[in-house]
Amino acid sequence: MKSAAALRRGARGLAAFACLTGSLRTLRAQEAPGMDTPRPNRVAWMELFPEPLPSGRSGLALEFTSQFLRPDMATSGDGRTHAVLQGEEWQLTGDLAAPLWGGYMNLRVRVNVRSGGIADQFLVTYHTFLGTPGGGRELVQKNQFHYRLERDGVVVADLRKSGTVLMQPDLAWVKPFGTRDTGGRFGLSVQLPTGKRDDFTGTGRLAGLVGGALWRVAGPWRGFAQAERVFFGLPQDSPYKSVLTQRSFTRAWVGGGYQGEGSGFFSGLGVELSIGYLENPYYVALARVDKDGLQQHWTVTHKRLPHWRFGLTEEAGSYFAPDITMFASYQF
Repeated sequence: MKSAAALRRGARGLAAFACLTGSLRTLRAQEAPGMDTPRPNRVAWMELFPEPLPSGRSGLALEFTSQFLRPDMATSGDGRTHAVLQGEEWQLTGDLAAPLWGGYMNLRVRVNVRSGGIADQFLVTYHTFLGTPGGGRELVQKNQFHYRLERDGVVVADLRKSGTVLMQPDLAWVKPFGTRDTGGRFGLSVQLPTGKRDDFTGTGRLAGLVGGALWRVAGPWRGFAQAERVFFGLPQDSPYKSVLTQRSFTRAWVGGGYQGEGSGFFSGLGVELSIGYLENPYYVALARVDKDGLQQHWTVTHKRLPHWRFGLTEEAGSYFAPDITMFASYQF
């Protein structure tokens, strides 16, 4: 009797495991190849808000961001606002995804290392070599770290100490639909209020978003889009209330790419270009802070490295974005 009961329990366990893995394979099959989570705007005062809706795949990403605001354009004409943005950041982002309720639950954790860095002189030399303006880096001492935002005498945040910080984690649920060639996903995300506004790790209150993505694959060509509405709260005494004019904003990405199918170096290369739009919830009377954000995202892939993505993000006609971000990501 005990052996029969054990066999029945074992059979039920195997059936449940087969059902789980079958559901996982079905969900994985619905995901479009190369449809990754977009790279968000990494400028310091936008790091407070929720991360983009994830793809529902576990992985790691390493990003390097150079941030700079010209000192001769850092004080508003009426003298009410002063901003400083000078530094570099290395960020390791980890996604842990598991199937749940016909979709995926995804935990995203970000570890951010901030410093004055070493790239300032390289970027000045780079612009000099190309014969293009240096962006004002020649006006300040190189390789310093300082983030500051002040409005009407209220210091919103003033960070001068470099170091390693843990950003607010994001917990999301996403549901894929359709097929690998024509499909999408929708979902919601909550950012837990573990950060502090003093060190640009969070708003100190609960935040979240709702959003969705669509994709279409036709042979080696693909197109995709993602849009989200972000919501956030602020503590009663938060100094951010002096610079944030709204408690929600929209962001979106649209793009396309080509993926080579060959086994050689050039025949297997793929490239994607997307444009990201970020509605700006701030108003501080500084043109380079108040503009809505536009960024161009370039991503390189290869058929022989299906788990890897390498990319570059740079401002595209606006100054609300950081100077430049480079990243490499690996999906398990």
